[in-house]
Formats: sequence, C-alpha cells, structure tokens
Amino acid sequence: MDVGDYMSKNKSIVIIGAGIIGLSSALWLQKVGYKVTIIDKQKPGEGTSFGNAGVLAGFARLPFTRFSMLGKIPKMLLDQTSPLSISANYIPDMCPYAWQYFRSCFNYPKARHALTQLQSKAFESDQVLLNMTGGQSFVRSEGSLALLADPESIEKIRKGEMLERQAQGVNLSLYDASQVHELEPSLASFYAGGIYYPDTRSIISPIQLSRCYAEYFKANGGVIVEDEVHAIKTTIHAVEIQLSNTTQCFDHLVIAAGTASKKLVKQLKVNIPLVSERGYHLMINSNTSTPLKRPVAWLDKSIFMSPIENKLRIAGMAEFTDIDAPAVQERINNLKKVSQIMLGDDIEFTSDWVGSRPSTPDSLPMIGNLASQPRVTLAFGHGHLGLTLSAVTGRLVSEVIEGKEPCVDLAAFSPMRFN
Repeated sequence: MDVGDYMSKNKSIVIIGAGIIGLSSALWLQKVGYKVTIIDKQKPGEGTSFGNAGVLAGFARLPFTRFSMLGKIPKMLLDQTSPLSISANYIPDMCPYAWQYFRSCFNYPKARHALTQLQSKAFESDQVLLNMTGGQSFVRSEGSLALLADPESIEKIRKGEMLERQAQGVNLSLYDASQVHELEPSLASFYAGGIYYPDTRSIISPIQLSRCYAEYFKANGGVIVEDEVHAIKTTIHAVEIQLSNTTQCFDHLVIAAGTASKKLVKQLKVNIPLVSERGYHLMINSNTSTPLKRPVAWLDKSIFMSPIENKLRIAGMAEFTDIDAPAVQERINNLKKVSQIMLGDDIEFTSDWVGSRPSTPDSLPMIGNLASQPRVTLAFGHGHLGLTLSAVTGRLVSEVIEGKEPCVDLAAFSPMRFN
C-alpha cells in the first residue's frame, strides 16, 4: 500500500446533510476508502429530498437564469394562480439574489454549457451508485412528457427551447394530442400536444432510494448521526463539529445541507446568495383503470405529475419565503385545481407537503472547496435538479477531496463565483 492509499483509508470525513446529495457524496467517498460520517437532524432522505417529483431530468440543460425568463417574472408575480410567488417579509433576503440573477443572465451561454457538461456525466454516475447499492430496482425507464395547452405555445417552443435542447444533445420528439393520448390515455384532454423525452428515467419512490443508499452506507461501515449541528470550527489540523451534547473532530467537512447550508457557510465567514425556493406536492389516489406510466409535466403551470408508490404525485411551485414559514393554503388549492384539470374531478387527495429547494442566482450548484478553507467542500444549491445531479455531484466531491482531476470543469460551480 502506498502513502496515498494509507492516507485515503484513514482520513475521516464528515458530511452535514443526509439528503440525496449528502448520501451520494458519502457513497462515492466511502467507495474510494474514506471513513465517512453523515450528520443531520432528520433521518436520511426526509428533508427536501423526500418531496421531489422523482424525475431524473437529463433533459434539463437550460438554466432558469436567462433574460427571456426575467421578462416573465413581473407578470407571474401579479398572477395569484402562477407558480411563482415571493413573500413580502422575504424581499430583503431576495435583493442580493435578484441582483446576482440579473448579472448572471449575461452569462447564460456559459451557464448552459456548464450545466450540459454536468448532465453529460450524470447517467453514468447514477449507474455506479444504483448498481452498487441495488437501487436500480427503484428506477422506471418510460420517458417523460412535457405538455402545452395550446398550439401557439407548441409552435413557440418548437422554434425555441426545443431546438436549443437538441443542440445540447437531448433526445426528444414533438407529439400531437393524439400521440400524447396514445401514451397516456388517463389524462384529461387539456393539452394540444408537447414534447416526449424517451430517455428520461424516474424513481418510483425518492424516499426509498434515499433509504437504500443509507442502508448500504451503514452496512459498509458508514456512520449516520441524527443530531443538529450548532457550530463549525476549522483549524490547521482538523474540523470541529459541535453537536447538541458533544464536539467531534474530522479531517475534512462536506456541507450538503441544502437551504440550511447558507447559515453553516456563514460561520466560516463566507456569504453566498442562496435563497429558499419552496416547492409543494400533493399525493393523489388514482381512480382510473390506467394510471400514468411516466412523469407528465404541464409546462404552462410549471408542474410535474409522477407515479410514486402506487399513487400520483403532483409537484411544483416556486415560492420564495423563509424555510420554516407555514404552508400557504392558496398554493395547495392551486395544485388541486391543476390536478383536476389534468385528471378530471374524480380525485382523492391523500396528503400534502412543502419543502425548500436551495436556489442559486445562476441556476448552477455550488461544488468545490472554499478557497479560504481547504478542509471544507461545498455541495449544495441544485434547485430543481437535486435528484438528477446527486450522483455526479457526489462523484465530483470525491474527486476534489482525493485531489484527482474532476470529470467536469468546476470553474462555473466555484463556491466563490459571486464574491
């Protein structure tokens, strides 16, 4: 065994965050020989990772941060039925974000290239973890649909985003209403057509996948501590993590705590314009004889409906507000109305949920070491693509800590890019 191998086997790493990003990072680090501990006040996968639509969205290669989107925001904010909202008391937190969002619009081509490069390694990175843990059994490979309600919108997207996605290497086809009906006969006829992505995969249960990863991690010597992190202190030789009743020391720290990461990083004297972008979901009992076979997006409403655990989950909304703010009934009611338009009135809603996505101004995650803190690596800020980019993020975290050449150029994802 050479010195590098010896150091790898004995270096201790702590990950704050037991969501899908933290779990994926832990598995990649464990795979190459590190001793890894995960700390989270919740059980694995029970934070924001619990509530996603279960879509491995390999087609999502166009950042939200672009001037065409910026121009739509004022109208959307004035429309109470739109998926976008900002709480009045959250506006001060939004100001630095909004300024950086505007600046980032000028860099849209570079951000699109960076996101495309990240997506190009996502599938193979997923397969490593899925095959290693047995998580492949949770994957459905039926493609996905992105639908629009009127022919004018379809023509607009055909000449715009559809061509742009194809240029980024996305496999897609334009479907008319009859072709959509053939794929998903249970849908009500609210659509004029849309885009079919045949290569899209989805997860039948995001929480079960997280638990699968956590069980494999623990079975192979990993440690999961269910506790709250109260303070972080870095020294020349170690990272100290203060928990409720103890302080533990490690050689390296990975912060993968989603929206909560902002406060943790601030302890290290680094301020990042990360905001809380909340999403909602409803669970629906399907009363139709033929439930959905694949995720279906209604682009006009910015929502996804997916088969999850023998039910349907409708997920969406972009509500900028405090992490701990109570759920807004109006958002839930809007989702219910969209569900009824998509499926008909005979719907039984069984539960609702709200959680906070970590949103960056340029739609790109933070991946890499802090320049001022070489013992600290960041892995958060994935917005709507946490599940999709979880495995490749974990792979990059491992490569950064090992000192290997990353499989993707990390310049665009630098934690210090807004400073």
